[in-house]
Amino acid sequence: MREKGEKTSTHHIVCKSRWGSSDKHNLIELKHTTHQALHTLFQNQLLAEQLITTVNISSKALRPEVKERLLETLTAHDADDLEFWYKPECYK
Repeated sequence: MREKGEKTSTHHIVCKSRWGSSDKHNLIELKHTTHQALHTLFQNQLLAEQLITTVNISSKALRPEVKERLLETLTAHDADDLEFWYKPECYK
């Protein structure tokens, strides 16, 4: 939740460098610090890539079979297949 007077910035869910649009469906207002943290952690990764990164970061705590199943599911479709992962309004 944003505190009064806290700076915000607009985040592209599908980043512009990866075919993201500036349509309202692809934009979200975030606290500026949250926006910076997302880009520091995930750079300009697409959703599937972000989820794979999260699984790999958490892998020490996950049961091996859970990690394997998650990665199998996330890699079953090409991360660049925007039609599979996102609403049409979110990409160009």
